[in-house]
Amino acid sequence: MLIQKKNTQNTKKLFKRLALIVGIAGVTTFISFPVLAKFYPPLALFQPSAYRSYPSYRNSEKNIADTLAEDSKFTNFVYELKQAGLLDELKQEGPFTIFAPSDEAFNALSKDVYQRYNQPENRLKVLKYHLVSRLITEKNLNGAEIRTAEGKSVKVTVGSDGIVKLNNAVGKPPSIQTKNGVIVEIDRLLLPPEF
Repeated sequence: MLIQKKNTQNTKKLFKRLALIVGIAGVTTFISFPVLAKFYPPLALFQPSAYRSYPSYRNSEKNIADTLAEDSKFTNFVYELKQAGLLDELKQEGPFTIFAPSDEAFNALSKDVYQRYNQPENRLKVLKYHLVSRLITEKNLNGAEIRTAEGKSVKVTVGSDGIVKLNNAVGKPPSIQTKNGVIVEIDRLLLPPEF
């Protein structure tokens, strides 16, 4: 009887330890999921973010035009789209993918490039070169060429460091999902080949 009581106590201790270990493992796993989510594959640039540290507009229920207008880092881009008459097009049903240069990208333009860009016929070409009239998926993108609304293609390459480049511009993940497409932030203006 004494041996049986001792075995019962040992079994209870074993179950308590096992429950403690499973509990600690569960809590650790639960806590680490958001951290693990930050390690996304390079081509996730074209997919919306799931991690909480990004503002809620990263998954917006608004259209591309309104989402861009709300974000202060795209002020120049929104102004240029409006001047070219493309902002209203980005309110349409879509789906679209737009490569959105930040204000820093516009400010980094050389005087010569800006003067050529600022001609009305060139402005429209350059801005249409940032627009794709479909959603881009991450399948087989490394080395692929994506045809833009301007008619020319943008080449996508993934470096050994995992950085996604669109021609010479670097894409900044994660993208912003809107109700009519995806916005991919880039660090410089994309210029058509003949520009």
